[in-house]
Amino acid sequence: MPQSRSAQSALAVLVLVTGLFATYRLYFPSSAAHPTEDGAPRRQIDLNRADRQELLQIPGLGPSNADAILAYRAERGPFETLDDLTHVHGMGPKTTEKVKPWLNLSPVGDEPLERLERKPVAIPSAVPTPGKAGKISATDAKIDLNAGTEADFLRLPGIGPTLAARIVLYRANKAFASLDDLRKVKGIGAKTLDAIRPFLAVNPK
Repeated sequence: MPQSRSAQSALAVLVLVTGLFATYRLYFPSSAAHPTEDGAPRRQIDLNRADRQELLQIPGLGPSNADAILAYRAERGPFETLDDLTHVHGMGPKTTEKVKPWLNLSPVGDEPLERLERKPVAIPSAVPTPGKAGKISATDAKIDLNAGTEADFLRLPGIGPTLAARIVLYRANKAFASLDDLRKVKGIGAKTLDAIRPFLAVNPK
């Protein structure tokens, strides 16, 4: 017995809705990165907005890589291309190529990224800026430039979170041979160096 006209119409609508839903999921997949059982993301992660936990979901990225990416982004602003990852300490071309399929980039210059560029350096391992009581004094032991932590450098006069992070990042590539090498760190000029010199020492690394 042939189907009624209403049953045929209902079937056609069901097929149309199913087709539209499949097309939407194909061209507009969810941008969220949902972890699988092994912790890897199912979807791409936005390199310019990802936090430490999201970065750690990416296969091939460890805690030190995640911290270095956050430090680079906070210091220099958002990434313009995924290949910029090769400029991050500890991220070579091979590692960058390995993680690129898991990443995407939000447009540079939109409102959320402008807010990101104005944020202070926020590295998970960093500690809050000490108050005046936490600043170093002439009676305290000198800080070893090649062994001090960000928290140590934050005690120096005129050194805030950004400069403390820059000192640590510079040292990660090359040990300081003398206090004068601090002039090679962006943002540390002659006056700043003269102010912190009495509180520093350089021991071979």
